[in-house]
Amino acid sequence: MTAPRILVVQGGVACRGSVRTPGEKSISHRAVLFAALAEGTSAIYGLSDGADVAATLAAVEAMGAQVERASDGSVRIRGGRSRLHQPDHPLDCGNSGTSMRLLAGVVAGFAWETTLLGDESLSARPMDRVAEPLARMGATVEGRGDDCRPPLRVRGGALQGIDWTTEVASAQVKSAILLAGLAAVGPTVVREAVTTRAHTEEMLAEAGVRLSVEPWGDGRVVTLHPSALLPVTPRHVPGDPSASAFFVVAGCVVPDSRVEVEGIYRGPARLGYISVLQRMGAQVTVTPAPDGTATITATSAARPHDTLTATTVAAAEIPSLDEIPALAVAAAMARGTTVFSDVGELRVKEVDRLAAVVAMVQAFGATAHVEGDTLSITGAAALHGARFDSQGDHRMAMAAAVAALAAVPGERSLITGFGAVETSYPRFADDLAHLTGDDPLAPRALVIAIDGPAGAGKSTVSKAVAAHLGLDRLDTGAMYRSVAARALALDIPPDDHDAVAALAAGAEIEVGARVVIDGHDVTGVIRSPEVGRAVSDVAANADVRSALVLRQRAWAKAHGGGVVEGRDIGSVVFPHAQVKVYLTASPEERARRRRDESPAGVARRDRIDSTRAASPLAEADDAHRLDTTGRSVQDVVEEVLSWL
Repeated sequence: MTAPRILVVQGGVACRGSVRTPGEKSISHRAVLFAALAEGTSAIYGLSDGADVAATLAAVEAMGAQVERASDGSVRIRGGRSRLHQPDHPLDCGNSGTSMRLLAGVVAGFAWETTLLGDESLSARPMDRVAEPLARMGATVEGRGDDCRPPLRVRGGALQGIDWTTEVASAQVKSAILLAGLAAVGPTVVREAVTTRAHTEEMLAEAGVRLSVEPWGDGRVVTLHPSALLPVTPRHVPGDPSASAFFVVAGCVVPDSRVEVEGIYRGPARLGYISVLQRMGAQVTVTPAPDGTATITATSAARPHDTLTATTVAAAEIPSLDEIPALAVAAAMARGTTVFSDVGELRVKEVDRLAAVVAMVQAFGATAHVEGDTLSITGAAALHGARFDSQGDHRMAMAAAVAALAAVPGERSLITGFGAVETSYPRFADDLAHLTGDDPLAPRALVIAIDGPAGAGKSTVSKAVAAHLGLDRLDTGAMYRSVAARALALDIPPDDHDAVAALAAGAEIEVGARVVIDGHDVTGVIRSPEVGRAVSDVAANADVRSALVLRQRAWAKAHGGGVVEGRDIGSVVFPHAQVKVYLTASPEERARRRRDESPAGVARRDRIDSTRAASPLAEADDAHRLDTTGRSVQDVVEEVLSWL
């Protein structure tokens, strides 16, 4: 599933209904790793479908585990230490710090060398907090700089158990040490001053590993005894609490909303954000279910700012800090100043999330500042529509979407870099749209529809706009031309209605850098004079248009929005496109640009396109009309972008 690259959100649209989040991401990572280490085939149900967990799956496959998706929706992994081997290439963790840290602990238990690398963001994150304890256990861990940034090279084997006190509250560090401890000689002890997520301990205990957990001040001491063999343990992954926070906050801050999030994991150290919201005066309830999960319900008033009050939040309440971006939106709507203390760890997330939260809050109209490791947010009586860049951080993208919904009714927000949600929650925008009623005002991917007659500049302008925004582009005219080209190649007359319609309905068409139909590359052919003369008849065929319109809409869904050009894009194909542009130019200018057609030929094309019965060329009522005669491409593109 492709998430929107740019999300457009209308403020003030109430959220009502129920959603289920993807499988808990932290549990999903661990379930994959434990299955890879277990002797036999493990079935995992409800596994997270995000890119982060996909990176962990790819890593265990590279080490010899067999991974397959079963017809019952489960992921089945055949593993065991006897099956695993040194990967023949570096393990790419993408943007997933969890993958890298936990995998470092796993591979440290094997007598081979493994390289772990990531994308640009992950490559800037410190890994010394994992490297140091693993080195103490006997592994060799090398990275860049004093803070051991990726790529990491890990050579393991011959490990000894250690007694380690973590300096920073981190379930990832704790888990990496415990995973390495499975292959160590002697017990491994991890002491944490603040209680962090207990997924690793819980899952190891379920697998029969000898392990104890004791209180230690405000934290815990975990003692693990080595276990060379792990048994196969079926896993049912519950819903992700961190993902639920965004919907729950939406239910608290968007006027007249009521949101239920079902099937959520309710283990220790995972629902602290709910206590914070309740302390702020939000109406949030947790209803336990027999299967160990919970349904979380959030309800808002007509004026949330009048019911929410500021509070003080200690980092220990939100050990991973993953819910801070969502809570920041609630703070931005509350009366008074909410203070988040000891949250400096946000600086070393996917981005400097501390700075990103400040930028987000300020963009939507509230006040925020940082002093040391303390974040302060002073709420506003109303949030306003804004343009915000997530900088590739999935949690910032989702938090901004919620802030945009809470904005003044009718004010539009544009969230760029929204595709980052694919790392953890690819369908987030769809679920948010479901809560807002799937109407034209629901959050949706940005589609820019560019219409106009031949030679008006659609192709040139659409290419430039797409490149500027980082969006994909679809030339719908190339789709019709490909059908015309294939019909000519098969000696089908362009005006043979039924034969051409059957061809269009059954053909496989790819339009991108190359244009391919049924395996035939027609990139050069479609601009020939012969195809130019035939395409109007093909495009006037109502059944052809019906078939291709469905494909054009599916293209936008698959590509997370985009820039689409043609002759009925704003009026028929995407009537709810956020930006509609109708380009035109004088007949003489258009003929000059076409080169292969005279002014008379261009006029003939206009008559056919504008008088055909099926989806005639027409200017949408809400389109921006732009005459490109005598104007530079840059000038036209800048005006189109200004309409965002």
